[in-house]
Amino acid sequence: MSTSMQARATHAGVRILFIAAGALLFGLVSNFVLTAIGHWYEMNMAHSEYDLSDSFMIALLVQALCVVAGGVTGNWLYRLSRIKKGVGC
Repeated sequence: MSTSMQARATHAGVRILFIAAGALLFGLVSNFVLTAIGHWYEMNMAHSEYDLSDSFMIALLVQALCVVAGGVTGNWLYRLSRIKKGVGC
């Protein structure tokens, strides 16, 4: 394997780590926030099981969107760090 191919493989691994870290961070933060909101909603606002199931589905959607946003943010931060180093993406 040539040196340039090894460098590309290393950068691809680092990029994946940035994306995974961003997705994990956003996912965990959204989980903590949604857990608190869900508990409050269950105790104060929900009138039936249907209300709880609807709020659960909304929470799943929000968490999935947060994970995707975290991945996009991680990729953006990786590209930003490469640009600051003066290396193209």
